[in-house]
Amino acid sequence: MTTERRTDAPAANERTVRELYRVLHGEHQLDRTEEFFHPGYTDHDALLGGGTENFRRYWKELTTRHPGLAATVDHLVAGPDRVMLFATWRSPGGFLLHTAELYRLTDGRVAEHWNVVDRAALAARGTGPAEPGQPASPGLHGPHTAAERANAQLVLDAYREVFSEHRLELAERYYHQDYKHHNVRTDAVPDGLEAFKAFFADNIAAFPDLVTDVDHVVASGDRVMVFVTWRGTLTGAWSGGGPSDARLEMRTCDQFRIERGKVAEHWEVVDYLALQEAGLPTP
Repeated sequence: MTTERRTDAPAANERTVRELYRVLHGEHQLDRTEEFFHPGYTDHDALLGGGTENFRRYWKELTTRHPGLAATVDHLVAGPDRVMLFATWRSPGGFLLHTAELYRLTDGRVAEHWNVVDRAALAARGTGPAEPGQPASPGLHGPHTAAERANAQLVLDAYREVFSEHRLELAERYYHQDYKHHNVRTDAVPDGLEAFKAFFADNIAAFPDLVTDVDHVVASGDRVMVFVTWRGTLTGAWSGGGPSDARLEMRTCDQFRIERGKVAEHWEVVDYLALQEAGLPTP
């Protein structure tokens, strides 16, 4: 028997996280931090450290360097005990950063936090980039509808067959021919299945051992969001050059809108510093 998801917990989790962004990251009322974080919460971003004191210290320092810094929640998917979102951070002084954030909530407060950060943008602003690796918590957590489980499985199967096993001929099993692709850093990413296959054919030629690990997945309604780690070695030729034997370990966050059993739309946040370190061009 399929267990239907409780509808109140995801909505409550979404409200909590949106209020966190309004109060802490918009109005900078850091004296209210304990209202949103569970005692002893764990933060897997080494720059923030663990505990509310470290959280306050980091954000006080960052907002001192970048007065007026505030975050906009661009996309959000809430599950039974976790919320994943895209955020854009801006300040009047020109600071711009795209991140993806994952929060695990318990008893109405944040107990654990992971993120994917465009570390190239951080480095360009003089903020030391955090270490890319963070512990995984794979698979769906908590009760979900049958449709949500099917959507999540569709995405997981696509990463396994298309990206890790390099079976590009199966891409149409997972993506609509005219699916839309959104990259938060550039508008130049082409839409559609044929452009998708050409892009990844070039990547697989460059990284013949390319594999993916889906570290986190959250599903709600027609949306699935994942944190993914991409690993490979630049031993092949690609459209911009030849092999360098550089190792790639890149983290992304991807959101998918599923329609009639296939991906109709895709958004992404990418750690571009990893691509730069492997010697590849970035937008």
